[in-house]
Amino acid sequence: MPISTTEDYERAVAVVRGVLHEWDPYALLAGGAPADEFDHEVAQLVARSRGMESRADAARAVSEVFSESFEARHFTLESCTDVGNRLFAALSAAGLLPTTRRGEGAV
Repeated sequence: MPISTTEDYERAVAVVRGVLHEWDPYALLAGGAPADEFDHEVAQLVARSRGMESRADAARAVSEVFSESFEARHFTLESCTDVGNRLFAALSAAGLLPTTRRGEGAV
């Protein structure tokens, strides 16, 4: 079921934040950056989750969002495949994604 309530949105934010904090590109959080360091990217990814029908969609979304916020050369589709897979799996497990039409296979 896609995000349709405020509660769903808050759960999606928590899920996406958890995945991104675990990933921690550039080790910003590990280096002492505030916990809200990636909140802009979290919000963008939650908004894009309505269109995530596969792991590839999730990886593409991470690549695009982080390329816009940071250095694009560090966030290629290939370099975002693992985190995209984890993001898709976490959102799917939480029941926060639309029904997939193209499958859930890895990128």
